[in-house]
Amino acid sequence: MLVGDVALIMLATQLSAWIRFAPGEPSHDIFTVHTGAATFTLLLYLTTFYVFNLFDVYRPASSRETAARTTAAVVVAGVLLAFLFYSLPYWEFGRGIFLIQMLLIWCFGFGWRKVLFRINPITSGKEKVLILGAGESGTALHQLLRMAHSPYEAVGFLDDDPQKIGRVIDGLPVRGKTSQLEEIGKETGAATSFLAITKERPKELIKAILDARLEGMTIKDMPSVFEDITGTVPVEHIRDDWLVFTDGFNLVTKPYVQKVKRLVDFGISGLLLLLSLPVIMLTVLTIRIDSPGPIFFRQQRVGKGGKLFTAWKFRSMSQDAEENGAQWASKEDPRTTRVGRIIRILRIDELPQIYNVFLGDMSLIGPRPERPEFVRQLEAEIPYYGIRHSVSPGITGWAQVNYHYGASVEDSLKKLEYDIFYIKNMSLFLDAKIVLKTIGVVLFGQGAR
Repeated sequence: MLVGDVALIMLATQLSAWIRFAPGEPSHDIFTVHTGAATFTLLLYLTTFYVFNLFDVYRPASSRETAARTTAAVVVAGVLLAFLFYSLPYWEFGRGIFLIQMLLIWCFGFGWRKVLFRINPITSGKEKVLILGAGESGTALHQLLRMAHSPYEAVGFLDDDPQKIGRVIDGLPVRGKTSQLEEIGKETGAATSFLAITKERPKELIKAILDARLEGMTIKDMPSVFEDITGTVPVEHIRDDWLVFTDGFNLVTKPYVQKVKRLVDFGISGLLLLLSLPVIMLTVLTIRIDSPGPIFFRQQRVGKGGKLFTAWKFRSMSQDAEENGAQWASKEDPRTTRVGRIIRILRIDELPQIYNVFLGDMSLIGPRPERPEFVRQLEAEIPYYGIRHSVSPGITGWAQVNYHYGASVEDSLKKLEYDIFYIKNMSLFLDAKIVLKTIGVVLFGQGAR
C-alpha cells in the first residue's frame, strides 16, 4: 500500500503539471523545477494518510468511511501546504497545479484502497502454526489467530491431557501430545508453534520445545504473539516470571529518559497553553452561558507511584451529576450538557489538563489517570493493574488511540493491556506514533463520551 501511495502521489504531481502547462514550459518538468516542494508534498500526504488511519490494511473500512478519511487527509495536507507555500513563496507550485494535484491524489488514494481491499491479499499465504496447550489460554490464542488481520493459520492443538487428544476444541483438532511437536509439525507443514501453557511447564514439555528449536522450528510464547498482532499484553494469560524476565520495561527506570520526557512535556505544554488560549476563552464563555455551575471541574486522580493529584477539566456535565457518588460515564450520558457533549467529542474538555502537564502531575503521553474510587475496585479485580502507575499518566496514550472510551471493568482490562504494552515498549518513536494517531482520533471524534 505504501509503495503504491508513493508512486501514485508522484504520478498525480507530474500529471497536474502536464495538465496545467504545455510541453516546453518550465513547470512542465515539475520534479526538476520544484524538487523541494514536490518532495515535501509527498512526505506530507503520506503523513496525513497515516494520521487518518489509511494504512490500516488489516481493517478494510466501508467505502463511505474510506472516502471520508481520504478527504480529511487530503484537505488537512492541502491546508498545511497552502500555509507553507504562502510562507515560502519561492517554493510553491502555483494554485493550478496545487488544486489539480489535490483532486488527483484523492482519486488515486481512494481508488488504490478499493482495489487492494477487493483483491484482499491478507487472507492468503498465512503461516501455519501449532498451538501448544488446548486450555483457556490456547483457545483465546486460537480466536486471535482466526481474525482476518492475523498472519497465522492454526492447524492444530497439542496437549498432554489424554481426554483432549483426538477431540475438536474451538473448531481446531487436538492432534497429539506436546512430545510429538517435531513429528506433527512435519506432517502439517507447521514450522512455527506458539506456547499457550502459561502455568506449570513440565520438563518433558521444555525438552520437546528445545528439540524442536534445534531442528529449526520457531517457538513463540503467547504474550509475544498478542504483542505482535494486537499491540497489547494479555494480562489474564501471563505470569509474574514473564513480567520479570521479558524484554522491555527498560526506559521506565532510566533517569535520563524521565528527564528528557519531562523537559519535552514542560516545553510543549507551555506552548500549547499559549496557542490554545483563544479556544479556552471561548469554551469558558459557552459553558457559562449554557448551564449554571463552575467552569472547571476538579477531580482527584491517581498519578505516578499511586500519588493523588487534582486533575482539571472543563465541566461537561450538569452541576449535580455526581450527587450520588462516582459513576462510570455511559454512552449518550444524560448528565452531559449541550456544550459538554460538543467539547467531549472534540476533546476540548481535556485542555485544562495541559496545566497538569505543565505542573508535572501528568505527561503528554501515558496511561489515562483514573479516579481513586475506581482504582481500588480495579486493583482488586484486575491482575497487574498497578503497573500502569509506574509512569506518569498522560492526556493521550496507546490505549486511547486504539480502544474506545472505557466505562466498565471489562473496558479497563482491555485498556490495561494496551497500557502495559506502552510501558514495556516506551520510546520516542512510539510517542510520536501516538501523537499522530491522536490527531486522527480527535478529528473523527472516536472514543468520546
